[in-house]
This record gives sequence, C-alpha cells and structure tokens, in this order.
Amino acid sequence: MTTVLRPDQADPHHLVEVALRYAAHGWPVVPLHTPRASGCSCHLRDCGSPGKHPRTVRGLRDASIDPDLIRTWWARWPHANVGVSTGTASGLMVLDVDLPDGPASLARLVADRGPLPATCEQRTGSGGRQLLFAHPGQPVSNRARLLPGIDVRGDGGYIVVPPSTHACGDRYQWTGRIPPAAPPGWLLELADRTRTSDVASVEVAAPPLAHGSREQRYAASALHRELTRLTSAAVGSRNDTLNRAAFNLGQLTAAGLLDRQYVAAELERVATGIGLGPAETRRTIDSGLAAGLQTPRAVPAPPPPGSRSVDAPVRRIAARRG
Repeated sequence: MTTVLRPDQADPHHLVEVALRYAAHGWPVVPLHTPRASGCSCHLRDCGSPGKHPRTVRGLRDASIDPDLIRTWWARWPHANVGVSTGTASGLMVLDVDLPDGPASLARLVADRGPLPATCEQRTGSGGRQLLFAHPGQPVSNRARLLPGIDVRGDGGYIVVPPSTHACGDRYQWTGRIPPAAPPGWLLELADRTRTSDVASVEVAAPPLAHGSREQRYAASALHRELTRLTSAAVGSRNDTLNRAAFNLGQLTAAGLLDRQYVAAELERVATGIGLGPAETRRTIDSGLAAGLQTPRAVPAPPPPGSRSVDAPVRRIAARRG
C-alpha cells in the first residue's frame, strides 16, 4: 500500500540541496507551489494545478542555476516543489506519458514506429512516466495532446522533479538514473509534423485601436495582450496564466472598461482551445475575475511628451460602496 506523504514531511534542507544539485548539473530550477490538504499554497480556490506552478513573479522565466538565488528561494519557501526547465536551457526534451490514456498511446507508437532507447526516466506523483531525452539542438515546441495522454515538453516548458510532492500525496521518483539518450528520429518527426498545434488554431482578433476613447482602446489592447499571452503559455503553466489573465482583466472590468460576460467567454474560448478542460477553465476564470473585481484598475496616465516609457504605474480606483 502506498504511503501518503504530507508536504511538510519533506526535509527543507534536503529540498534545497537537491535543487542545488540539479542546478550544478546545468538544469535551471524554479520553486513551485506546494500541494496542501486544503488545495495549493497559492491559495487560489479550485487551483487547477496544485503544487505544479511557479511561485516567483515571472514564473519559468526566473529559472536559474545561480546557487545564491536558489538558496534565497528555498529559505523563503522551504517546502517548495522543484521545477526544472526543458528545452535549450537545460538540454532536455521530455516525453510525458500521463494516465489513463498515455501508456496505451505510447504502446501504439512503439509498435508502429520502433522502440524507444533506454533513457533517464521518472515516475510522476500521479503514476505517469516522464522520459527525458537530450535536446536535439533544433527547435522543439511544447506539444499538448500529441496523442491521448502524450505530451512533449520542449523549449519554454518545464517539469516537476523529485523529491517534489504531488497533490495526491505521493512523491515524484527517479526510476532510471542514466544520462538522457538522443530522441529517436520518429519522435522528432512526429512532434514537428504536429506543429499545427492546438494553440495555432486559436485566433485572437487584433484590438480595434483606431476607434473609441483612450480608455476603451487601452482595455481592448489589454484584452488582446492577455489572450495572446495565454495562447503561448507553456504546458504546465496554462492554468496559472489563465488565472492571472482573468485577474488582470477583472480589474479593468471592475473599472467599467470591459464587459464581464464577453471577457469570460473569450478567456474560455482560448483556454479550452489550448487544451484546458472546460470545468477547470470555468472555475479558474470565475475565481480570477472575482478577485480582480475587488481591486478596480484605472487606465495609466499617458506618459509625458518625449517619454519612452510604455509601462507607467497604474492607479487603483477605490472600490465602489453599496
């Protein structure tokens, strides 16, 4: 019988030392949230990826091999799960085989295309497999739903690594501690042929910047920016990106600059188009919008003539009473 572990049973000293070993191996790491009995350390109600999304402000873009920065992170978040960048940053390409459909899909692939080489492998906290291959030196996109239960993590992606804790209480574990092998040619060919990915079919219309007041143009541009950012979110960070988009747009909605139903519909259209489940998507949108509505945001004042700044600070509008 599997022993269910609590996140606080992880030795904080051990976690930071493991993160430092990954970094010394050339794998940039980033601290992730921690699953809890009540959900996730992010405190988002109905978080769709507890313990799997980054804690830092810039998310995966903060991933680093700097030992001093890593020690600072884990001193602040001693029980943080450990994430590792995939792609050229780490020299890794990962084949993600998720339950329940992944094993059957992988078996069909191997039967049709040929065997996979022995390579570095881990068992995920949910019981799936992740096979780590050496990055081929050519662009490898993150591919969701390559086949049912099969994803590819490449440039701009990341994975959760041992000894991180899954929401179910089980730990991620290495099952094959050998150097990552070169990926078979058929896997690269298959991933490249499916570049017409789920996100490529999701259209985001350009905002009508030539019409309306300055405030309306700003809000339209903000909506377009958040939807575009969502289409390019890496596998594993999509729910977190959706939540941030809903929060940011909820602030503008509270200021009377966007229509809540339209914003929710557009976020749901794009989120489901890139592979998030309908129920998970609606929960995240509702939660993010509700939080954003509590802190209305005004349009930034225009920069002074000659200023090159395009990111002027925003003003908060006092919440309406009654």
